[in-house]
Amino acid sequence: MNYEAVGFRVFVPAAAGCHGHVIARPHSQVMKTHTLSCLALAAALLSAVPASAQIDLSAYRRVAIHDLPVATSGANLLAREASAVTYNWDSDTLFVVGDGGTSIVEVSLTGQLIGSMALTGFTSQSVGDPEGLTYAGGGNFVMSLERARKAAQFSYSAGGTLATTQTRQVALGTPIGNIGNEGISYDPLTGGYIVVKQEGPLGIFQTNIDFDALSASNGSAATANPVNLFDPALMGLSMLSDVQALSTAATFAGSDAGHLLVLSKNDGRLIEVDRAGRVFGSLSLGLAPGSTAAETADLGHEGVTIDRLGRIYIVNEEGGGNSNAPQLWVYAPVPEASTWAMFAGGLALLVSTLRRRRAA
Repeated sequence: MNYEAVGFRVFVPAAAGCHGHVIARPHSQVMKTHTLSCLALAAALLSAVPASAQIDLSAYRRVAIHDLPVATSGANLLAREASAVTYNWDSDTLFVVGDGGTSIVEVSLTGQLIGSMALTGFTSQSVGDPEGLTYAGGGNFVMSLERARKAAQFSYSAGGTLATTQTRQVALGTPIGNIGNEGISYDPLTGGYIVVKQEGPLGIFQTNIDFDALSASNGSAATANPVNLFDPALMGLSMLSDVQALSTAATFAGSDAGHLLVLSKNDGRLIEVDRAGRVFGSLSLGLAPGSTAAETADLGHEGVTIDRLGRIYIVNEEGGGNSNAPQLWVYAPVPEASTWAMFAGGLALLVSTLRRRRAA
C-alpha cells in the first residue's frame, strides 16, 4: 500500500477504487460522491501516520523500494555505496552520502536525483570516510568522519564542490580504524548531536558542538571513548550503523521526542530506545523481493532518517544486488484491521447521506 500526503494533495491506493486519485481543493460547490469517498479514505490513511506523540515500530511496514542514482565512472559517483541519509525539513527532500566520499546527493522522497555536490579530499581513509550525515537546520549539514572520528559542518551547494578544508571539523575521539563514529543525528532536544560508534567498543553518546570554537562538550582529539548515554549492550545489537533523534520530527513532540532510532546493519534491525537504554520497539528490515542476499546484513543497511510525517527512510549499499545498486527503503505505519473497519462504517454513512440529499 503506497500513500503520500503533500500539501493539499493526497495520493490514495488504487486498490481502494480511487485509482491513484489526486484530491485537491474543489473548484465548485458540488463534489462527486467518488471524490468525497476518496477524500474520506485519504483521511483514514493519514490517520495511520502517527500524529500523536508516540511511534510504534510494530505497525510499520515497508511500503516502497527506490533505486538511488549512481555513476560507475568519474570522480562523482553520486550515491554509490550509500552509507547515510538525512531529511531536510526545509526542502522536504533527502540527502545521501556514500562512504567512498565522492558526493553529497539530494534526492526526492522517492529517490529521484535532484542535484549533487562533489567532494574532494574525502576519499583518504585518514581524513575522510564519511559514514554519517545529518541536517541541522538553516542550511547546515554535519558529516561524521568515521576513522578520524570527527564531525564536519558544511553547507550544501548544488553543482558545487566541497573540499575537506572548507568544512569546520571537530574531533570527538582519537583516530581509529574502520570501527569509529558510524552515525550522527542532530538533536533539537539538546541543541547538540547524538553519535554512534560502530563497535570495538560500541558507543552511543550526546555532545554539544561549537563549530566556531572547534570544541565539543563530550569528546575531543584526546578522548578514547566519550561518555555514553547508557550501556550500549542494553540495546541488544552487535553493531551500530546509524542513529536518528525523534526530536527532529514535529510529529513526535510529546513523550517520544526524547527517544532515538538506532540502526544495525549486521542485525538487520531498527530499534526505538530512550536515553536510559530502554528498548520500546523493534523493526526487522527483511530482504528485498527477489534478493539473492543470504542475510539482511549482506545488503548493507547503513543510514536512517525520518520525515515530518513519521515515514522512515533507510539507505543500503547493495539492496539491488551489488555496490552499484544502492537503494532507498521506505517504511510507514499501516492501518490495522480495526482502523479499516471504522473507516468503512463512516464511509458507508457518508455515501448514504449524499444519496438521500440527492433524492430529496
